[in-house]
Amino acid sequence: MAYNISETSGDSTGGVSTGFDAWTFDVALSDAVVRGDFDEDRDQDGISDGEASSYRFSALSTNQYGTLSFNTSTGKFTFTINQAAVIASGSSQTVEFTITGTRGFNSDADRVVINIAICVLRGTGIDTAQGRVPVEDLKVGDRVRTLDSGLQPIRWLGSRRLTRRDLDRAPELRPVRLAAGALGTQCPDDALVVSPQHRVLVTGWRAELHFGVSEVLVPAKSLVNDLDITTAHDLDDVEYFHVLFDHHEIMLTNGAPTESFFPGDYVMDALDQPVRDELAALFPALFSDPDRFGPAARASVKVTEAAVLRHEVY
Repeated sequence: MAYNISETSGDSTGGVSTGFDAWTFDVALSDAVVRGDFDEDRDQDGISDGEASSYRFSALSTNQYGTLSFNTSTGKFTFTINQAAVIASGSSQTVEFTITGTRGFNSDADRVVINIAICVLRGTGIDTAQGRVPVEDLKVGDRVRTLDSGLQPIRWLGSRRLTRRDLDRAPELRPVRLAAGALGTQCPDDALVVSPQHRVLVTGWRAELHFGVSEVLVPAKSLVNDLDITTAHDLDDVEYFHVLFDHHEIMLTNGAPTESFFPGDYVMDALDQPVRDELAALFPALFSDPDRFGPAARASVKVTEAAVLRHEVY
């Protein structure tokens, strides 16, 4: 007899549990909560069958990444993800606990494994008219704070998800992680993960010394120093978000100035065809007359040119 989510054969013999059934939940960081119910209704008739009289939940394997609440009578549980803690850890996390159902002399112990996948830019805060908003919660029309043009409405949002297989095939697409303060005091104010070609704004004497301007846009990959700016080899599932305005803008992501989507030739060619078709329908001028979009918000440098900054920006 078993008391678990999807089957009732169990793993107990004569009231003695002989092992664990493992129940795995794979969730994105943005899901916030994970719910389960071990009080099973096999026939979907509204009447539980094969259920235990009581349930016992173990402690979490770690309390760092969320909290567990449960009902020992029904077997229902809710795991609430501590999103800030997972983001601060900079990598995906796994949390486990066991649940044991008992009915008479029979008992069954099952292991619950919750894999929390941290996706690139999910959870990254974008400064808007309503305050800081996670990028995945932004909508077309939302007004975002920009350095040059004040509040600007979002015209288009896009995203691209890459699996472990995608990243293994194209390791040059692996994201870059900037630790808090990597670009200066409180810049960013929390760990920031971006695509390798995403450009961040470098300001002050470093830009003046090397490039003769006070501010310059630099591809994130060119700043990797294996100290506080690193390639995120630990991420196996990533999602890159694009935020497009009427013109190229500098916005604040986790407190750091980075660029908005800029439809240059290289970027447009890298997009999947369905995304290109969507942009062509919304902004035909991007393809018929790309110059109408206007210039980049700042002077930009190539990866090889920006390499001189690797040990100076932090």
